[in-house]
Amino acid sequence: LRGIEILNAEVAAEQMYKLGFKKVDFIKREVSNKMITPWRDQKTGKFTDLSNPAKKRAYEFEYVLVMEK
Repeated sequence: LRGIEILNAEVAAEQMYKLGFKKVDFIKREVSNKMITPWRDQKTGKFTDLSNPAKKRAYEFEYVLVMEK
């Protein structure tokens, strides 16, 4: 699925709406302290490091859904 953005947070919010939850807040925040490398090889999609010229940054942000029932 290269080049296709998957909107996981929006899908999760839609499912929660259907279960009776209401949106309180939708927070997009940068993921700065990660256990795994944020780099992927553009050709293979596998994790890589900064020295790879074909690297692409992945998982820069995370979304936090704050909802109430």
